[in-house]
Amino acid sequence: MTAVVALLRGVNVGGHRTVPMARLRAVAEGLGHEQVKTHLNSGNVVLVAPDDATPERLAAGLAAALREDLGFDVDVVVRTRAELDAVVAANPFPDAAAEDPGRVLVTFFAADLDPDPAFDPSAYGHERVVWAGREAYVHYPDGLGRSRLAPDVLTRAARQAGTGRNWRTVLALRDLLAARGD
Repeated sequence: MTAVVALLRGVNVGGHRTVPMARLRAVAEGLGHEQVKTHLNSGNVVLVAPDDATPERLAAGLAAALREDLGFDVDVVVRTRAELDAVVAANPFPDAAAEDPGRVLVTFFAADLDPDPAFDPSAYGHERVVWAGREAYVHYPDGLGRSRLAPDVLTRAARQAGTGRNWRTVLALRDLLAARGD
């Protein structure tokens, strides 16, 4: 059995595309996953899946089950415990994350990144962006709420949609995965 986190994109924001966390847990359990736990109300679910389930198959299976259950499409990105540990270890902004974890965001993407080489985050303010594998790390020194570097800007720069979590949430999800073992 393998502990993974599934991250849903664009749910429970502004009253649109509502996914009740109890429903998310039930859908995941209905797929045969164990030790299912959601975190916050933003589409984070930690679970234990069979060893033969790849992250890609898990994401596709959960997305299909949610579509059938809820009646709308939900993008799902899955990371294993080892992958999330690597994301935490690779944080290029450790001092900023320690000082104010709400100002460091990790955006998770389904595929390896090939960002637009013309993208310049300085055009949006003081934000710093580091692309790494399938993640983008963004430091928002003035706060995310005041930034012009919005998720749609990162989507265009990344050339694919992703789903963001602040550093506090990333660490909480890592801890929930660790509690489930490998």
